[in-house]
Amino acid sequence: MATYADAMISELEMYCARHNLPITVIKVQPSMTSSFAYATIGRGKLPVFAGASRSCSVDWKLRPQQKALKQLLATLQNPGEMVTFVGTRLSESAIRASNMRVRGEDESGRLALNEHGSYNCSIIADWEMEEVWQLLMACDAKRNGPYRTYVDNFDWCLELYKEANEGTCAIITGDGGNKAACGSRFGCAWCTVTGERDKSMEALIASAPEKHGHMTGINRFRNHLINTRWDMGRRDWIGRTYSEAGYVNVTGTAYNAEMRRELLRYLLTLDVLEEERAEEHDARMFLGELEKTESNETLRGITFQFITPKNLLAIDFAWSLSYGFDHAFPALTEWYEIRVLGKRYLIEDVAAVEKSIIPEQRWFKLDDWQSPALEQGLQDEYLEATNKHRYPERPAMRTIRDRFEGKERNIVYFEEADEMDIDSADAVCFVDEFDEAFYEMAKSLAPTDSAKFYLNKGMVKLAKGKGADYDEMARRAQFWQRMQRDLGCTDLRSYIRHLSISNTEHDAILESLKAEAPKAETPGSTLDLFS
Repeated sequence: MATYADAMISELEMYCARHNLPITVIKVQPSMTSSFAYATIGRGKLPVFAGASRSCSVDWKLRPQQKALKQLLATLQNPGEMVTFVGTRLSESAIRASNMRVRGEDESGRLALNEHGSYNCSIIADWEMEEVWQLLMACDAKRNGPYRTYVDNFDWCLELYKEANEGTCAIITGDGGNKAACGSRFGCAWCTVTGERDKSMEALIASAPEKHGHMTGINRFRNHLINTRWDMGRRDWIGRTYSEAGYVNVTGTAYNAEMRRELLRYLLTLDVLEEERAEEHDARMFLGELEKTESNETLRGITFQFITPKNLLAIDFAWSLSYGFDHAFPALTEWYEIRVLGKRYLIEDVAAVEKSIIPEQRWFKLDDWQSPALEQGLQDEYLEATNKHRYPERPAMRTIRDRFEGKERNIVYFEEADEMDIDSADAVCFVDEFDEAFYEMAKSLAPTDSAKFYLNKGMVKLAKGKGADYDEMARRAQFWQRMQRDLGCTDLRSYIRHLSISNTEHDAILESLKAEAPKAETPGSTLDLFS
């Protein structure tokens, strides 16, 4: 679908240029922090499974578009000059129909005023699916359609939908012919909202393996996420919430380090296998062993790369600030072993774990001497001393407000942007430089050393005002790593869960603290030695 969408956008841009149409195509991207690479593999956030709130649609589609629209609105003197056309339809689902009616978009072509003072228009609001396909066929020159648009025909689109429905779904046109619309669904590569199976993807692979067989590994990755959904052994029980009573929550709402490492290995391996497929395919095309068909041309070159250098550095930065990783540059180490040393991690079938109830949140007591506040975090005396000479044009360090003690605190230098970002060119150059010497050196450094390296070099830019948050993350990770060392062979997560208390017990402690607070503040009479 990415290949198809890019091709259609290119066709549209060329059409506008040929006809001198004053149209600019703007492509938007989700923020890096909301990407699957950073949020799930990096930070451990669970994918959006069936039955959960579809935050992925908001993060990956809605917010990037809203940001672009906001930027466009800022260029206009009158917001009413802008109309946003969308292709949503009432018959898609009951929820979508309800939302459209609330916005006043329940009639095709009606302009609905929005909260920004501009207008929305659902141009096919009351259409049925069959009517959409009828329009596409009416724009088809090969079928003598009465209309013309930026492509001569929509055969590619029709073929995709046909193949995604086991090869039996098509528009039957002609004199008196029935018209049956394709209802296939195209989502993200490993969309977990569809439930146990992604039927459309499986149908694509099964109906045309010569065209779509290279996606088999992606489907296996997606099914792996589904089958391990209820495997609590893959969860990280160390929470990130600290209570006023000095407890940290114990909850299994994120993936642990082992699961995140496993997912990265799978995707890195899929990327390498795709490169090898593309190389073999292109060689056979060059030698004339494959016909120059449209589908074979589409398969030339790499069709996907999930772990780009930018994604890799984002994951590496997140892992450097997480418990469970033993040394610096942990994600780049995995990349080196797969890309350079030739390791491969093929996705093995695992039996689906039966649905179960996620254990209730619990709480683990931290004594004062155990506080993450005592850890170094993103402080670095060496960088503070050497930066003065290496980078005289900038401050040697940055000052933040300590999240634990509320006072000023110097940490490693970092640059800021509107949101956390990594320059793609910097990422490519650094990954290319990660050689054997770097690989061996990384194993002798602490995990947070790589995070400090990225920040000090300006390779990772933090969102404005977020420096203290990342320092807190680093100190938490260092604290748990130190506790793990102190425990020796004891599993830290099991230790914490074993000594934790229930929500009810924790609530009672909080209530007792609230009750004691007024007593401590009430002035009383001075007591003598014997009172």
